Amino acid sequence: MLLRERWSAEHVVSVLKWLRRENARGGQIFVRPHGEHALTLLDDLTSSAIFELKHSGFDPAVIVETSRWNFQAWLNHGRVLNRKLSTQAAKELVGRFGGDPSSADWRHFGRLAGFTNQKPTRRLDNGFAPFVKLHEWSGRVYSKADEFIHHVSAVLAEAAAERDARWLTTRSVNADSIRPIAEFHNDPQYGGDLHRADMAWANHAASRGLSPQEIRAEILHARDLSKKGRAGRQLQYADRTAAKAVSSAPPIHGRCGRQMPRGGGARLPFPLRQAQCGAPSLHCKRASPSVRFTLSRLQAARPADRNHAQPPIVG
Repeated sequence: MLLRERWSAEHVVSVLKWLRRENARGGQIFVRPHGEHALTLLDDLTSSAIFELKHSGFDPAVIVETSRWNFQAWLNHGRVLNRKLSTQAAKELVGRFGGDPSSADWRHFGRLAGFTNQKPTRRLDNGFAPFVKLHEWSGRVYSKADEFIHHVSAVLAEAAAERDARWLTTRSVNADSIRPIAEFHNDPQYGGDLHRADMAWANHAASRGLSPQEIRAEILHARDLSKKGRAGRQLQYADRTAAKAVSSAPPIHGRCGRQMPRGGGARLPFPLRQAQCGAPSLHCKRASPSVRFTLSRLQAARPADRNHAQPPIVG
């Protein structure tokens, strides 16, 4: 895979010969906005889904036919969405209008119009690869954008509140099941090795949802740590033990429902020329390799504006 980021529309035009050559050799050419942006891609849509989008207040900014009777649509929300909100918006749209659920995320690549779809299963009856065709590109924000984004934000807020409630409930139950650290200190299996006993208790406590700060505090006050050195050395010992226990504990999702954070010629489509959404990426895929690029700047030329030149044709 060849990934090219922060390309401008002008730069894409300047390398069209190279893109054509890669495409002719079997490479797939994809594009997406760079970074957080204002667009959502719906992939693998039928003509019926396109019709429903248009008549439900979700008129796409761009419609691309990627193969016979198979479409991709870009929706313009009119504002930049963060990654979580953008992904949830894509999932909500797929749930309403259909499409490929595996493509429902904030940074999925779409096919670039003017090049061929090299998927073997998409070949025409004559054996040739079909061109990816641009059907429409108004660039407009769909009419129900504000209402829809408000709904998606509410869904995320409700889900977050439910996760927090489950976490607090489960943590309270787990806290009641935490054994005292003194039991570990007195356990014969550790043979008086209080360092091992501290580590065992820390693992036990971390597996039940205690934070590193709570584990550290308990270790510091459970016994005399003067053999570790001065107060600073004692604190370091407790910190290391707590951190190691928390990092090696089973995923917290399994304990309390919360996941730990993880350290035929067609014109160039709208994502390359228009939209106030950030910079797409271009990706060209050859058999398995591909070229993808992200545009750092999108132009705001409108097709209806006679003062702007028409978009170039990709043969």
